[in-house]
Amino acid sequence: GKLKRRRRAAGQMNEPLLDDGGRSGSGAEGVANCGGCLFAFIFIIFSTCISSLGPNQFGLMRNFITGTIQSEVERGGIHLTGPFKGFIVFPASQGTLEFSRSSPDRPPVQTRTGADPEDPDSGGQPIAISCAIQIRFVSSELRNVYLNFGGFEAARQRYLLLSGNMVSNTAQEYTPADFWSIRDKIAARMLEKINATLWRQGSVVAERFEIMKVDFAASFEQSITAVQVAEQAKVVNEYEQQVQRVVQHISVLQSENEAQIANISAAADAQSKEIRARAKRDAFNLKQGMKAEKYGELKKALGFDMKQLSEYFKIKSVQGQGSGGKVVIGMPSIGDAMPTPKMAEDTLKHSDL
Repeated sequence: GKLKRRRRAAGQMNEPLLDDGGRSGSGAEGVANCGGCLFAFIFIIFSTCISSLGPNQFGLMRNFITGTIQSEVERGGIHLTGPFKGFIVFPASQGTLEFSRSSPDRPPVQTRTGADPEDPDSGGQPIAISCAIQIRFVSSELRNVYLNFGGFEAARQRYLLLSGNMVSNTAQEYTPADFWSIRDKIAARMLEKINATLWRQGSVVAERFEIMKVDFAASFEQSITAVQVAEQAKVVNEYEQQVQRVVQHISVLQSENEAQIANISAAADAQSKEIRARAKRDAFNLKQGMKAEKYGELKKALGFDMKQLSEYFKIKSVQGQGSGGKVVIGMPSIGDAMPTPKMAEDTLKHSDL
């Protein structure tokens, strides 16, 4: 028993030495653990005091404990907000509200046109307008937008409702024909009214508006097509009539030109014949005058009288025809005067004439 008690006493004397070494190792580990916890705590606190925004985002500061909203709006980057505070995010770039069959926002706006002046009892035609609107948030109005609608998505749904109503109401101011004749003016009018409504009731600006498609009822589409085909046929017929008038006018001008050419040709032919006749007459007169002059000179040279000159021509004619056959000569009757010797000599001298 004593031996056991001695061993227990020796064991108790050695225990303090072993406890000091264990306690020194566990103290270092405790300091490291405390440092790690402190660093983690500081990192968590620091991370809760910083918020970031994208380059195309607005941030509206909100205290998550008190629920207060500050008026200052930040845009893009990393910001020191403090603990229990953060940003309510709104887009800083322009956003699109679309009404179409392929859009997740809303289907096309179902409405009616205004009454046709030619058929005031019709009450307009049912139409479906596919359109798109681009809106832009104003940083100074973001606090009012959040307080009025509670967030971006709720505000967006409100804008879709207001825009659709304005499109529907404005469409009723125009006739069916206006939607394919002055569509640009209709779009400008719709943008004006949408912008006024969104700014007054939603504190947002409508920048652009586009009518992408207008669908009428199938029966009305067919009637429009038939009317347009008839109008086009009328225009084609009018153009054909104009062409025929031009062709007829060309024919008239051609006939008038041919008549003028014929008149000019006839006048030229008549004048030519007249000139030739005058030339022949003048030539004949000159020839006869020259013959008379030469015969007069011959008569004077031979000393003949008219009767003798006539007999002289007969002799010359016989001499010219003697070689061609028989010649019948008419002799003067008995008792006619015979030529004198001088006349005979002259006749012989001038027999070659």
